[in-house]
Amino acid sequence: MLHLSFISKYLPLAALFTSSFLLPGQARAQFAFAPGHYKLATGAQGDADLKLVLAEDNRPGAMAGIRNGQERSFRLAQVAAFSVDGHSFARQDGFKLRAGFDAQFADPVLLETVVADGPIEMFHYYYVAQMGPLKAHITLAVLRKKGTNNFFVYSPKHAPGLTAQQALSPLVAGLFPADPILQRQLVSNQITRVQLPDLVRAYNKGVRLKP
Repeated sequence: MLHLSFISKYLPLAALFTSSFLLPGQARAQFAFAPGHYKLATGAQGDADLKLVLAEDNRPGAMAGIRNGQERSFRLAQVAAFSVDGHSFARQDGFKLRAGFDAQFADPVLLETVVADGPIEMFHYYYVAQMGPLKAHITLAVLRKKGTNNFFVYSPKHAPGLTAQQALSPLVAGLFPADPILQRQLVSNQITRVQLPDLVRAYNKGVRLKP
């Protein structure tokens, strides 16, 4: 969500974050109303035009929906899961990697499921961060061993709002003990966020990198 008036003045900063963190075109769709399906924490569910609203300034994150011409927002604590335009989100309680404007609110977060099949799961965590005069949408790859609630961030570059201790690549590498080459590439931040989903899927299927 870069303001164009700042692009030319702060081009180095904008260029730095565009490749690693700003939302790609295919991901922006979930932040505009599109047909989707929701399930609330109460068990109620249905179809509506939905979108994800990120925490910003004094406004917590929410799921917004339009049904029968009426627009309504649901706090993330009220939402169990929803899908929109090919993106599937699930609520995560006690998420410890909150950052940016998201860090000031106590509600759970909604993580987008990227890889769900296999021993290693991958998600995208979206938030808004203030960077000097800019506000930017940040996309973080977070991974965990299936069946656990311990998430690890893989961020080849600095993730605004997270400390270095929260984004240590060796912790992510530890999720892949059967592939030493992949581990080394993760530790040295050679894997891009774009490449990571396919590598996780391949690892889950038993494929190992060769020297």
